[in-house]
Amino acid sequence: MSLRLFIGGMRGSQPATGAAFDEFGGDTTSLLLIGSQGERLVLDAGTGMRAVAGQLARADPGEVTVLFSHYHLDHLAGLTMNPLFYKPQWSFKFVGPTFADGGVRSAATGLLAHPYWPISWRQMTARLDFNEFPAAGIRVGGLQVQGCPVPHPGGCLAYRIDDDGCGAAVVFATDIEWRKRTAADETAFMTMCSAPKPADMLVIDAHFAEAEKEAFAGWGHSCREDDLAVAEAAGIRRVLLGHHAPGADDKALRAAEEQVNRLSRGAMLARAGQWLTICD
Repeated sequence: MSLRLFIGGMRGSQPATGAAFDEFGGDTTSLLLIGSQGERLVLDAGTGMRAVAGQLARADPGEVTVLFSHYHLDHLAGLTMNPLFYKPQWSFKFVGPTFADGGVRSAATGLLAHPYWPISWRQMTARLDFNEFPAAGIRVGGLQVQGCPVPHPGGCLAYRIDDDGCGAAVVFATDIEWRKRTAADETAFMTMCSAPKPADMLVIDAHFAEAEKEAFAGWGHSCREDDLAVAEAAGIRRVLLGHHAPGADDKALRAAEEQVNRLSRGAMLARAGQWLTICD
């Protein structure tokens, strides 16, 4: 009974290509969480969804829940890259927040249609359902999912996923500008991270370093140092830093990882194609 996480991609804002990005990967955010009872939960649908679909295809067809934090293109574009949408044995339940400019149905169906895509979502043979994420959260088998708004232009939700089977929890918090938080934001997010017990892993936006905070103010992202401070305050020992800046190549990210390792032994930078075990 294990809770496992696959990193399809954790690049931020736009994909990065070329040999200089091979180690950490260039695809934008999409992760696959496999629950201890075999539940399949996809976190965001960036271009990393192509790799996530490859992992899903290795298992028996069935139901997959795709959970969206928000609908900026770097977290949505992978919907055009999932061949399983064209297979009738598969069922995908899209779940996400509703903001002032729309929700999960309008975002997904708007992209999977003319003029952006040649085949309408209505022509895809997999079953596609659309559901607003409710304030009370959702349950996916033995996975209990709670949401929490976080500061980001246009809105964004962070999520906590608790696995009944192994008792572990992971918090997924991409596209969060921690320095723009209100007191209410901080209370809600820290409570989600720490209650009823500290999460076993924090997966969080680390687009830049503290020295760059002024240059990136208002962009909707956080620095690595703030992320580590949040994890320490919440009692979370393992931190996976992602949403890598599109121009940060492997050399720059290796240097960043060396820095965070000096600050926290439990911190690492996300690498595309990697499987991580959250609990056994």
